[in-house]
Amino acid sequence: MATDRIALVTGAGKRLGKAIARGLANEGYAMGLHYNSSAEGAQELHDEIIAEGGKASLLQKDLSRPETAGGLIEDAAAALGGPVEVLVNSASAFNTDSLSDLTIDTWQFLMNVNAAAPVFLMQAFANQDPLPEGGAIVNMLDTQMLSASPERFSYFCGKFALDGATRLAAYDLGPRGIRVNSVAPGLILPSDQTQENFDARQKLTPMGPGLGPDDVVDAVIYLVGAKQVTGHTLVVDAGQRLMGFGNAPIG
Repeated sequence: MATDRIALVTGAGKRLGKAIARGLANEGYAMGLHYNSSAEGAQELHDEIIAEGGKASLLQKDLSRPETAGGLIEDAAAALGGPVEVLVNSASAFNTDSLSDLTIDTWQFLMNVNAAAPVFLMQAFANQDPLPEGGAIVNMLDTQMLSASPERFSYFCGKFALDGATRLAAYDLGPRGIRVNSVAPGLILPSDQTQENFDARQKLTPMGPGLGPDDVVDAVIYLVGAKQVTGHTLVVDAGQRLMGFGNAPIG
């Protein structure tokens, strides 16, 4: 397994972040595995990559303090022989609130993790010296942004901000050879719903059940390698966005 190229994935200790990091390791990347509280999952993936002949480093940081987030780029480069060629901003925080009951603490926490931290990571990525050749950034959004629920006010505001930042960064960094894109997953893994509800929702999508983490991994790998694609959001949702049911529960 060649490890000449370096990738950093935030939130690599669980769920989609872990799947994406594993997928990039399988593509031959030396992996910076960021985690906050999911140390066990990150360690498990680290050991798996090493056992398969790859290279990986564990990087712990609390992204609710975005002023320190950019340090992950330097940490990954130092641990793996930098510069970092691929950044995937997968770490995300989720809370349920609405305009009528949100608090400044919840608002700030979600905006920090879901928008500010990825922005400062993109800044640090672009400030590397030397810059990586063919650098690529992929930010993780959410297909439900297209029919967002006001009961997840702060969460979606953070994702909307990251969507705008993705397009602005693509415009800004294109002349420097850095591509910035995003992936908006649909019903990939259960979150705050029961497995029964999740399965029922998946069955209602135009393509039916079957959407899983590997489909998102494939999308990320495509965008990493698509040399003339930037400022684009690739939606991976089995057609969910076409139905407009967004967050509506299924009885």
